[in-house]
Amino acid sequence: TNQKALDNNNIQEASKALRAFSVPTRQQAEALARAWAPPRMLPFVENTKCYTCEGKFAVFRRPCHCRNCGVCICSGCAVQWPSKMIPDTYNIKKESLVNICKTCDWLCSAFRSALLDGNRDQAIAIHATGNVNLVTPFANVKGELFYPVHCAV
Repeated sequence: TNQKALDNNNIQEASKALRAFSVPTRQQAEALARAWAPPRMLPFVENTKCYTCEGKFAVFRRPCHCRNCGVCICSGCAVQWPSKMIPDTYNIKKESLVNICKTCDWLCSAFRSALLDGNRDQAIAIHATGNVNLVTPFANVKGELFYPVHCAV
Protein backbone atom coordinates (compact mmCIF):
# COMPACT_ATOMS: atom_id res chain seq x y z
CA THR A 1 0.00 0.00 0.00
CA ASN A 2 0.95 3.63 -0.35
CA GLN A 3 1.92 4.82 3.17
CA LYS A 4 1.49 8.54 2.44
CA ALA A 5 -1.98 7.99 1.01
CA LEU A 6 -2.95 5.93 4.05
CA ASP A 7 -1.64 8.64 6.39
CA ASN A 8 -3.80 11.18 4.53
CA ASN A 9 -6.84 8.83 4.58
CA ASN A 10 -6.84 8.79 0.77
CA ILE A 11 -8.21 5.28 0.33
CA GLN A 12 -8.55 5.58 -3.45
CA GLU A 13 -4.85 6.38 -3.94
CA ALA A 14 -3.75 3.79 -1.37
CA SER A 15 -5.76 1.03 -3.04
CA LYS A 16 -3.92 1.52 -6.35
CA ALA A 17 -0.89 -0.22 -4.88
CA LEU A 18 -2.82 -3.22 -3.56
CA ARG A 19 -2.54 -6.61 -5.16
CA ALA A 20 -5.33 -9.14 -5.39
CA PHE A 21 -4.58 -12.55 -3.89
CA SER A 22 -6.84 -15.48 -3.16
CA VAL A 23 -5.90 -17.43 -0.04
CA PRO A 24 -7.94 -20.05 1.82
CA THR A 25 -7.61 -18.73 5.40
CA ARG A 26 -7.55 -15.41 7.20
CA GLN A 27 -4.25 -16.34 8.86
CA GLN A 28 -2.62 -16.87 5.47
CA ALA A 29 -4.09 -13.59 4.20
CA GLU A 30 -2.64 -11.69 7.18
CA ALA A 31 0.79 -13.32 6.73
CA LEU A 32 0.75 -12.44 3.04
CA ALA A 33 -0.27 -8.85 3.80
CA ARG A 34 2.60 -8.51 6.31
CA ALA A 35 5.10 -9.93 3.81
CA TRP A 36 4.05 -7.55 1.02
CA ALA A 37 3.39 -4.42 3.09
CA PRO A 38 6.27 -1.97 2.61
CA PRO A 39 8.10 -0.75 5.72
CA ARG A 40 7.10 2.59 7.19
CA MET A 41 9.78 5.07 6.17
CA LEU A 42 11.03 7.07 9.14
CA PRO A 43 10.77 10.85 8.51
CA PHE A 44 14.06 12.63 7.80
CA VAL A 45 12.94 15.61 9.93
CA GLU A 46 12.77 13.45 13.08
CA ASN A 47 15.90 11.43 12.26
CA THR A 48 18.81 13.83 11.89
CA LYS A 49 21.50 11.12 12.23
CA CYS A 50 22.35 8.00 10.28
CA TYR A 51 20.86 4.92 11.94
CA THR A 52 24.06 2.91 11.39
CA CYS A 53 27.04 5.25 11.94
CA GLU A 54 25.14 7.97 13.84
CA GLY A 55 26.75 10.67 11.68
CA LYS A 56 24.71 13.88 11.43
CA PHE A 57 23.08 14.48 8.03
CA ALA A 58 24.38 17.58 6.20
CA VAL A 59 25.07 18.86 2.70
CA PHE A 60 27.72 16.22 2.01
CA ARG A 61 26.06 13.46 4.09
CA ARG A 62 22.66 13.11 2.47
CA PRO A 63 20.00 10.84 4.00
CA CYS A 64 18.22 8.03 2.20
CA HIS A 65 15.87 5.29 3.33
CA CYS A 66 16.60 1.59 3.66
CA ARG A 67 13.98 0.06 1.33
CA ASN A 68 13.90 -3.09 3.44
CA CYS A 69 13.28 -1.68 6.93
CA GLY A 70 12.67 2.08 6.48
CA VAL A 71 15.43 3.58 8.65
CA CYS A 72 17.31 6.73 7.61
CA ILE A 73 20.88 6.05 6.53
CA CYS A 74 23.72 7.91 4.82
CA SER A 75 25.13 6.79 1.47
CA GLY A 76 28.24 5.44 3.22
CA CYS A 77 26.11 3.03 5.24
CA ALA A 78 23.94 1.97 2.30
CA VAL A 79 24.41 -1.15 0.20
CA GLN A 80 22.75 -1.34 -3.20
CA TRP A 81 20.67 -4.40 -4.00
CA PRO A 82 18.97 -5.29 -7.27
CA SER A 83 15.29 -4.41 -6.88
CA LYS A 84 14.39 -8.09 -7.37
CA MET A 85 15.72 -8.77 -3.86
CA ILE A 86 12.82 -6.90 -2.22
CA PRO A 87 9.07 -7.27 -2.86
CA ASP A 88 7.72 -5.05 -5.67
CA THR A 89 5.59 -3.15 -3.16
CA TYR A 90 8.75 -2.04 -1.28
CA ASN A 91 10.20 -0.41 -4.41
CA ILE A 92 7.95 2.65 -4.51
CA LYS A 93 10.13 4.54 -7.00
CA LYS A 94 10.47 1.51 -9.33
CA GLU A 95 14.28 1.73 -9.33
CA SER A 96 16.49 -1.05 -10.68
CA LEU A 97 18.85 -0.73 -7.67
CA VAL A 98 17.64 0.10 -4.15
CA ASN A 99 19.47 1.28 -1.03
CA ILE A 100 19.55 -1.15 1.88
CA CYS A 101 21.15 -0.52 5.28
CA LYS A 102 24.16 -2.61 6.23
CA THR A 103 22.14 -4.20 9.05
CA CYS A 104 19.55 -5.64 6.66
CA ASP A 105 22.33 -6.71 4.29
CA TRP A 106 24.11 -8.54 7.11
CA LEU A 107 20.87 -10.19 8.30
CA CYS A 108 20.13 -11.41 4.77
CA SER A 109 23.64 -12.86 4.42
CA ALA A 110 23.51 -14.47 7.87
CA PHE A 111 20.07 -15.94 7.11
CA ARG A 112 21.30 -17.40 3.82
CA SER A 113 24.37 -18.87 5.57
CA ALA A 114 22.26 -20.36 8.36
CA LEU A 115 20.00 -22.03 5.79
CA LEU A 116 22.93 -23.37 3.76
CA ASP A 117 24.63 -24.68 6.92
CA GLY A 118 21.43 -26.34 8.11
CA ASN A 119 21.37 -24.25 11.30
CA ARG A 120 17.59 -24.20 11.82
CA ASP A 121 17.61 -22.38 15.19
CA GLN A 122 19.81 -19.57 13.90
CA ALA A 123 17.71 -19.20 10.73
CA ILE A 124 14.52 -18.96 12.82
CA ALA A 125 16.10 -16.38 15.16
CA ILE A 126 17.28 -14.23 12.24
CA HIS A 127 13.91 -14.48 10.50
CA ALA A 128 12.21 -13.39 13.74
CA THR A 129 13.88 -9.96 13.43
CA GLY A 130 11.33 -9.17 10.71
CA ASN A 131 13.94 -7.90 8.23
CA VAL A 132 14.18 -11.12 6.21
CA ASN A 133 11.56 -11.68 3.52
CA LEU A 134 10.96 -15.25 2.35
CA VAL A 135 9.20 -14.38 -0.91
CA THR A 136 12.12 -12.66 -2.64
CA PRO A 137 15.40 -14.05 -3.98
CA PHE A 138 18.74 -13.55 -2.25
CA ALA A 139 20.76 -12.73 -5.33
CA ASN A 140 20.73 -13.08 -9.06
CA VAL A 141 23.32 -15.84 -9.50
CA LYS A 142 24.22 -16.47 -13.16
CA GLY A 143 20.86 -15.10 -14.25
CA GLU A 144 18.94 -17.51 -12.00
CA LEU A 145 16.75 -16.55 -9.07
CA PHE A 146 18.01 -17.93 -5.76
CA TYR A 147 15.14 -18.11 -3.22
CA PRO A 148 15.44 -18.99 0.49
CA VAL A 149 13.74 -22.34 -0.11
CA HIS A 150 16.62 -23.28 -2.44
CA CYS A 151 19.05 -22.88 0.49
CA ALA A 152 17.16 -25.01 3.01
CA VAL A 153 19.04 -28.20 3.79
